[in-house]
Amino acid sequence: MRHTARLAMAYLVVPILLLLCMPSSGSSSDAKGNYVALSFGLESCQTFLQARSNRLELPYRHWLTGYLTAFNKLTKATVDIRGTTDSDGMLGVLEHYCIKNRQDSFSWAVEALVTDLYPKRRTHMPQKQERPP
Repeated sequence: MRHTARLAMAYLVVPILLLLCMPSSGSSSDAKGNYVALSFGLESCQTFLQARSNRLELPYRHWLTGYLTAFNKLTKATVDIRGTTDSDGMLGVLEHYCIKNRQDSFSWAVEALVTDLYPKRRTHMPQKQERPP
């Protein structure tokens, strides 16, 4: 169990560390929109669906979290791409996409998710509400 927890933490920490090392200006892909997906982003939708059906989607959840964190950091007028969608809702959207596109990569599915979420994103930090006395 400790090994699984360490592995899961690595999938969460590594993308964040990579994000911190990235330059803040410039494009996140080449002129044609190409970029290199890493780790679980390379897996097929079919593999994601199998993991999800066996309740083994945690590494995909962590990869998604890292991707969305980078997206939030690198996209103007975006504080939180998720808007009000929770992680279970996002995984459900990814599952529906992957059922229709089993050969696509998980990163392509996440790109489709981001396209769906973009109009609903948060563009400002929510204001803190004071607690009643």
